Amino acid sequence: MEQVLYLPHERVNYFFLKSKDVHVEEGNTYITCFARLTREVLIDKDKEEQKRIQTFWVDINELRFEQASKKIRDLPNCMQRYEITKEVFYNLYQLSKKCPEEIFQVIPFHKNSTYEKFID
Repeated sequence: MEQVLYLPHERVNYFFLKSKDVHVEEGNTYITCFARLTREVLIDKDKEEQKRIQTFWVDINELRFEQASKKIRDLPNCMQRYEITKEVFYNLYQLSKKCPEEIFQVIPFHKNSTYEKFID
């Protein structure tokens, strides 16, 4: 009897997530910026989907409101998630190594995005 071999089917998605939030601690106002580049590998194996998430770069930056640039202060308090192409992903990765502070202000060319505003 001939045996049929099913190879797993793999899909790869690339994401850029960034967020900015303002909060007050002991009378001081702070801005927290967070950014992450991830690759999600979805594997269909034996009629079951498995997800493997690989983080390539992550940065969290907290600074006093007065020390933040006007660009950072003017960003909305929210979390934004962008589904991006492999090429855009690797360009953002290169940018993150050269000037990570600039990545918080990037709106990449993307396939899809979600936006979640933080409660003021």
